[in-house]
Amino acid sequence: MIKQFIKIMFALITIFSVSQCTDPCQDVNCFNGGKCLDGLCLCPEFYEGPDCSIEERSSYFGTYTGTTTYSDSQGNTSSYADSKTISSSNKGAAYIKFDGDIYAILSEPGSGVFSIPSQASSNPVVWDSFFSGSGNFSSSHITYTIESENNGETLTISFSGTK
Repeated sequence: MIKQFIKIMFALITIFSVSQCTDPCQDVNCFNGGKCLDGLCLCPEFYEGPDCSIEERSSYFGTYTGTTTYSDSQGNTSSYADSKTISSSNKGAAYIKFDGDIYAILSEPGSGVFSIPSQASSNPVVWDSFFSGSGNFSSSHITYTIESENNGETLTISFSGTK
């Protein structure tokens, strides 16, 4: 009788112990290459949120209103009120577009810093132009500087605006 009682107790303890060992990631879905660890998603670069479904760059999308300043290589400068639209690029989660023509790459997740790699203009009026530069997002503000080279002339384009 005691042996049977011990077997039953052992069986109950085993069943109870096994039922307490559940995988904390069993019901967790991590998107965009995120990995579950102890029930939480570890997101790849430029993705965030509890399930890695939010692209960091999406917080920067929108229209920014501010001032554009042009400076040429002869020292001439002009400024005017302007607006720039930041949108998605199909190049990847770290890429953004300016007014649909120039693209930039976010440099480091969470920093808001970006670079504008050297690229040719898609505008037929300035086909011989090449652009490059850098900038950053801070809260709802953007600043950037682009250097444009065309036929040996350099034009510096700076923009500062708020969403």
